[in-house]
Amino acid sequence: MITHHLSDEFLVEYANGSLPGPEALVVGSHLAICAECRDRVETFETVSAVLLEEGEVEAVSPGALEAILAKIDGPEEEDSAPLIEFDRDTLEIIPPPLRTYLDGSLSDLDWKRTGRGIEEASLVRDEDVRISLLRIRAGQKVPSHTHRGEEFTLVLSGGYADGDDHFGKGDVSLADSAKDHAPVADSNGPCLCLTVRNGATRLTGPIGRFLNPVMRG
Repeated sequence: MITHHLSDEFLVEYANGSLPGPEALVVGSHLAICAECRDRVETFETVSAVLLEEGEVEAVSPGALEAILAKIDGPEEEDSAPLIEFDRDTLEIIPPPLRTYLDGSLSDLDWKRTGRGIEEASLVRDEDVRISLLRIRAGQKVPSHTHRGEEFTLVLSGGYADGDDHFGKGDVSLADSAKDHAPVADSNGPCLCLTVRNGATRLTGPIGRFLNPVMRG
């Protein structure tokens, strides 16, 4: 069961089309998994339409919900580019909005080892944002770290513990420079996450003091 949802602020901005692309990818992927948040978006659209009739607020753009659901379901065949034939595991794990960022099935991606029991497949990397898939071995602890910007994490399969919180499939977390954490993947299987970062990761603790001078974001 999904217990860590997106805030109403993000859902409203997504419905209005005002959320930046990387964050919109996280929201759209979460909506593909989370029926509760899809219902909330529909509610926002309905309430906005009523208030518009009363002249109180500017409405969510017409057809916003339909556009969101279309993104979740995927493009119509006649309008789409040649499709990649994903394997069954990829289709089951990766939500439709995220599939357009993949150039092959999960097993075919260019996975790079970034630490003990941790692999990363980079999907987008530029000066402003980094979008990646992160695969963490069962029971593996991620080194203590914080962030120079914001990091959105959406669990696609498996789960992890972060302090007193647990995140499973569909759950979303938001970390920034105020949070120093060391997530631990569940012991019953690997954890696969979508991560979107708009700043560098900074390791903390003894290992951070050694590695940070030679690391880039």
